[in-house]
Amino acid sequence: MMVLSALRPDASIFEYLGHRARSASLQRLAADVLAGAGIFAAAFQWESNARLAAASAATCFVAYGIWGLIDRVRSRPPMSRWPRIAGLLDALCALAATVGVVAAAAGLFAIWAIALGTWIS
Repeated sequence: MMVLSALRPDASIFEYLGHRARSASLQRLAADVLAGAGIFAAAFQWESNARLAAASAATCFVAYGIWGLIDRVRSRPPMSRWPRIAGLLDALCALAATVGVVAAAAGLFAIWAIALGTWIS
């Protein structure tokens, strides 16, 4: 059984998200992945300037859920017997985290572009 301690008051956003994903249930993480994928698919059907911002937010949810699920598998004790699979899971966690960070940056740029609108023309 895993015991999670409380976060420090000055924890970074990455520490906070990691703690939250590790304390979430598997159903919650799977729901994040499914809801994010559904919103991502629906976002490109919209005829709006906000479609990129919505798709970026949905990608963040998908990456968060996938990272949490892979982290659960990676933290199982039998993984130490299979170093290649453990290395693959580490790489997949890093990929999911990278996708989430890039999607967050793209979302911020999309919101910035919506805010600017037609000021620059």
